[in-house]
Amino acid sequence: MKKSILVIFSIIMILVVTVKVEAICTSRKYSNLKMTAYKSEVSYELKFDDQHNAYFEITVSNVDPSILVKFNGAIYEPVDGVVKIPTKLTGGLTYEVKLLGGYKTSCVEEYLYTKNITIPKYNAYSEREECIEYEEFYMCNKWYAGEIVDDTVFEIELEKYVQSLQKEEKKEEEKDTRNIIEKVIDFYKEHIEITLPITIIVIGFGIYRVVVKIIRRKNRIKLNQK
Repeated sequence: MKKSILVIFSIIMILVVTVKVEAICTSRKYSNLKMTAYKSEVSYELKFDDQHNAYFEITVSNVDPSILVKFNGAIYEPVDGVVKIPTKLTGGLTYEVKLLGGYKTSCVEEYLYTKNITIPKYNAYSEREECIEYEEFYMCNKWYAGEIVDDTVFEIELEKYVQSLQKEEKKEEEKDTRNIIEKVIDFYKEHIEITLPITIIVIGFGIYRVVVKIIRRKNRIKLNQK
């Protein structure tokens, strides 16, 4: 009887100790969870409300079931590895997404990792009709980060851009249409102080070689006649 009671007591103690060990967030468990949290990915999506005002929503994907997502004080559990944060966010800012230990782990709500995401500023002027024709204009960039004060500023800068394009087109029209011979002649005329002496030297050298050949030929004829 005493032996049976001792065995039962031993089993109970083992179970109690095991449960306590499992309930402790050990450094090894924490490290493993931290590595798991690191694999999560944060992305943003541009959306529009009923009045066509732009806003952004953040999605955290590849979230393990053992991880919780915390954003602006609210905690979310992943569904099929995804957490869609419903908060409407403004662009041009950096946001923090914190990852914590899940409810089914021994490291419940223990801080693991922070994912920072920078959301660009949406440029509403990119929707203007002018930007269909002049999409390369910097103020037509969908993610232009600068401040466009009002329509007047936009129109002034656009006019400057259009004028610069017209100047470029004019330069293209005035592009050199001369053939290679005309280019050589014009180059010769434009650099006459260099090209003329060189020409004289070349011609002189050519005449010299011709004269030398004639003299040598005459000398050979004379030798043959002897």
